[in-house]
Amino acid sequence: MKKKKSFFLWVLLFIFLTTYNFDFTANIENSIFPIREIEFTGIKNSDENKIKKKLDEFKGKSIILISTKKLKETIKDFDFIREIKIKKIYPGKIKVEINEFKPLAIFMNDNGKYLLLLDAGRIAKYKEVSDSDSLTPVYGKGAEKNFYILHASLEELGLNKELIKKFDYFDINRWDIVLKDDKIIKLPVDGYEESLKRFLSIYKKENFSNFQVFDFRIKGQLILK
Repeated sequence: MKKKKSFFLWVLLFIFLTTYNFDFTANIENSIFPIREIEFTGIKNSDENKIKKKLDEFKGKSIILISTKKLKETIKDFDFIREIKIKKIYPGKIKVEINEFKPLAIFMNDNGKYLLLLDAGRIAKYKEVSDSDSLTPVYGKGAEKNFYILHASLEELGLNKELIKKFDYFDINRWDIVLKDDKIIKLPVDGYEESLKRFLSIYKKENFSNFQVFDFRIKGQLILK
């Protein structure tokens, strides 16, 4: 009889302790240094309202118990976001610093939808961005996967993007660059950096001013038209 009584006492004690522990944890999560403010910096093109809405779910939670990793995971898949830095400022403030991918050009896919081509080969849904007016249109199936490589070469060589009217991509992995004065640079499949260097060295020379097409497609040759 005593053993039975002792057993039931232990069961009741276990139920009490586990119930109390659950309530205690919940109270700590919502009462010790609750998050009151979330501050953002670095947002230029990301959807700030949606990001704020996602992170606002953590307001009122204990700043001690919420990991920075969890906060990052919550917003890392938004367009434009390259890197997220999070700093806890006690007692109740979170500072979120966002580093974004840079918009490079505008592309229209096979479905007629416009996309933004970003650096590092990233692609985002089209929206008006901080420097929309300076973005050059890109055409051609598959261009969205390869443009960032060409763009990196243009930046390295110092070709002024303001001179460029559009980029045309061909599925043999070749580019035409059309300038605003309607001159066309036809690049080869491979080693187009050397072709671009040569074009830049002759472009403004008077004896080349009457030519509209600078065709570098054949290796080691320049055909002028």
